[in-house]
Amino acid sequence: MVLYAVPRKLSEIVLEKGYLVWEPYVRIVYKTKRGKVDVIVDSVMPSVCRDPIVAVLTARKTKLIKLSEEKPLEGKVLNHDLSGYEIIDLFKSAYAKADELSKTSIDEFYERAQLDVDWSRYRAILLPSKRLLTRKEPIFRYLTGKDQTSPYTIGLFLKGLIESGLKITSDIDAEIKLSEKTYYPLVITNDLTFYEPAWKLDESILYSWLVNQYPDAREFFRDIWNR
Repeated sequence: MVLYAVPRKLSEIVLEKGYLVWEPYVRIVYKTKRGKVDVIVDSVMPSVCRDPIVAVLTARKTKLIKLSEEKPLEGKVLNHDLSGYEIIDLFKSAYAKADELSKTSIDEFYERAQLDVDWSRYRAILLPSKRLLTRKEPIFRYLTGKDQTSPYTIGLFLKGLIESGLKITSDIDAEIKLSEKTYYPLVITNDLTFYEPAWKLDESILYSWLVNQYPDAREFFRDIWNR
C-alpha cells in the first residue's frame, strides 16, 4: 500500500508560493522492549545528508498527520531510497553518534555535531523549533541554568530523547510490524524556502535548516527545482 499525507485546509495559500513535491517517506510501525512506535520518516534525506541524525530530525508521529491511499494533489513524485529496516538502523546509528558526542571536547562537538536544534521539542512532535534554529549555539539553558552546557550533557539529552521518542538504543532489537511507502507534500520556492502543508501552513523550519546545514541537501532540492 502507498500512502499520502493530506494537506491541511487552506493549503492552497501555501501551494501558490511554489512547486509541490511529494517527498518520499516511509511509515514504520515497530515494537521494541521499550514500547510500540508509529512514525513516518523521510526516506531520502538521511542518505543525501549522510547523517543518521537526519532520520531522527525528519521523523513524525503518524497520529499527527492525516494519511490517505489517494493522492490529494498533483505534483512531482520523488523516488524512495531507504526501507523501514534501514531507517531503524539509522535510528540506532544516531543513538550511537549521540553517545559518541557526549564524550568529545567542546571544540570537537561543534565541529562534528552540525546541530543547532531544540531537541526538547522531540518529546512531543519530533521536530526542531524556530527559536533554536535561529541561534548560533544549542541552548540547553533550562537544563542546567547556565549559558552553555557541556557536550556530555547534550549527548545524554539526545540519547534520552531517542530512547523516549523512538524507543531505540544502538543495540536494541526492533520488530517491524508494518512498513509502507508514504509520500509527504513539500512546497518549494525558487529561493529554497519550504512549506509542509500536511503539517502547518507557515515556513518549514526543518527543511530550510537542512538545506542551509547540508550542501548536498541544497544541491538535491535545487536540482529538483531546475528540472
